[in-house]
Formats: sequence, structure tokens, C-alpha cells
Amino acid sequence: KLCGDIVWLYVKISPIAVKNVNRFFEAIECHPMPRSLVGVGLSLSAVLFGVLTGILVKKLSPDVTLVTTLFYRFLFSLPILFAVALCSRGRAWLQINQRKTMCLRVFLGFCGIIFWFLSLRNMPFGLATSLFQSSVIFITLMSPFLLGEKVGVYRWSAVIAGLTGVVIITDPFSGNMTLAVLYGVGAALAGAVLSILLRRLGKEDSPVSVACWYNASGFVALSIIALAVPSQFHVVSQAVLFDLVFLGVIGAGLQIVLTSAYRYSDAVVVASMRYLQMPLSGVVGYVIFAETMSMSEILGTLVIISSCLVIAWRELVRAREVNQPGI
Repeated sequence: KLCGDIVWLYVKISPIAVKNVNRFFEAIECHPMPRSLVGVGLSLSAVLFGVLTGILVKKLSPDVTLVTTLFYRFLFSLPILFAVALCSRGRAWLQINQRKTMCLRVFLGFCGIIFWFLSLRNMPFGLATSLFQSSVIFITLMSPFLLGEKVGVYRWSAVIAGLTGVVIITDPFSGNMTLAVLYGVGAALAGAVLSILLRRLGKEDSPVSVACWYNASGFVALSIIALAVPSQFHVVSQAVLFDLVFLGVIGAGLQIVLTSAYRYSDAVVVASMRYLQMPLSGVVGYVIFAETMSMSEILGTLVIISSCLVIAWRELVRAREVNQPGI
């Protein structure tokens, strides 16, 4: 009966998801919009999916292990991603031109999702999100070296301020810094490099094909881990399994919109738009999970949000200068 319920749920969800995704990208092709506007819309969708993912991970953390959560997250995202890829690309649905970059994307994506889920399971939702979203600061820090982008005084000032916010939150000099904080910083660092890799992949490879390879690789890796360490893989109840199915569906949607966003906008712009996830996650953590943050954590979060806003503002100014030279 449980297997039948899962099949029924997926039969209901998958065709709707695939149909809506295809309609969305067909609308973009038929009715061209400014690429930056499309990138902003996709980034905001990623914020919504990111918050829903965080809610589900925190809800599931008392009932299932990290290995079990990740296994089902990858498993239930694959049918939707494969269907979308087949519908949009046909026989070339798994074609990747930049294979070395794709391998790095898989590795860093796997590290990033592990650190992100661990931080969600071990610290307040808003705090974990603030550390994770500070990746935009590290992107700006790395962009002159990895992307050859010029970073002016405003953005350097924002980077310094943002790093100060990270230090305020983590409080590394107090002696009370926990592994959970390191998980959050690790997720931010992995996410920063991943953003740059996704930008490169988006220039030559299909976003949905990139998502297929990443999630399929993650599923294979988790299957091996589950076989090697069976004590970390648990049998789950029907209610928990439904949440895991939903987590996989949301994960598929997040992969599609996030990978597509880097095809339409610069890495820093996409990451900057997602700063909205920080205050939203703090509110959700307080309302749903009754979580509270200390004054120093709130101050650090506000500093990070402010630095991200400055970076986003400078990117808009630079874009206008490029599009309207001499004005």
C-alpha cells in the first residue's frame, strides 16, 4: 500500500511539474524578455524553493539520518529532471561539453548540500541561512581571481563588512564556536565556488542536463554510502516518506531555476538577489520552529544583509553603465 501511495503521489505531481516547467521556458523563447529580468525572476523562485527545502530538512531531522534524507532527496528529484531534460533536449538530454567543470560542479555541489543540511539540522534556521547566503561575499572576493572581474572600492568595502558580519555570528575568539557554525561557513565557501562554476557551465551547457548529472551522481554516491554504512539508512514511515517525496520535487525545481538563473545573469547578481532568504528564514524559524537568535547573531545577520545589498546595488550601477555608455 505504501509503494502504491508513493506511485500515485508521483503520478499526480510529476506531469504537472514537468508541464509547467516546459511552458515556462517556451514562454521565454516565444516572448523574449530582458535577460536580467528573467534572471531576477528565477533567482526569486530559488529563494522560495530554498526556504521550503530548509523547512522540510528541519522538520525531518528528528526522524531520519542525514544519509537517508539525502538519498531520498536525490532519488525523488530524478524522474522530474529526466523528464524535463528529455522533453527539452531529446537525444542530447545528457550531453555536457565542459566535462571537467561538470565534475567539479558535482563534487562541490555534493559538499555544499552536505554542509547546508548539517547546518540546518544543528542550528537555528535563520542563522544557518545567513551563513549560507554569505556566499555572495566570498563570490565577490574570488571573482577577480577566478572570473577576471574588476571589484571597486564599494564592493571591497561591502566584502570587508560582510566578513565582519560572519565573524560576529561565528564568534571564533570566544572558544564556543561549534561544528554547526563550521558547517555553515563550509556551505558558504562551497556555494561561492559553485556559483562561479555554474556561471561557466551555463554559457555552453544546458541547465537541465547539468542538473541531471549532478543529481544522478548524488544518488549513486548516496547509494554507495547507504550500502557501505547500513546503520545510517533508516526505514521511514508513510508520513515521513511523503515529506521526502516533496523534498525531492522541490529539489528538482530548485535545481532547474537556480541553474537557469546563472545562464541569464552574472554569478554575483544571482547570489545577491537571494539575500531575501535570510530574513525570511529567520521569520519562518521563529514562527514554525520557535527558534530565537542572540543579539550578536541578529547584528551579524544585519551586517551580512547590508553588505549583500551594497554588492547588488553596485552590480546594478555597473550594468547600467555598460548598457548606457557615456550617460
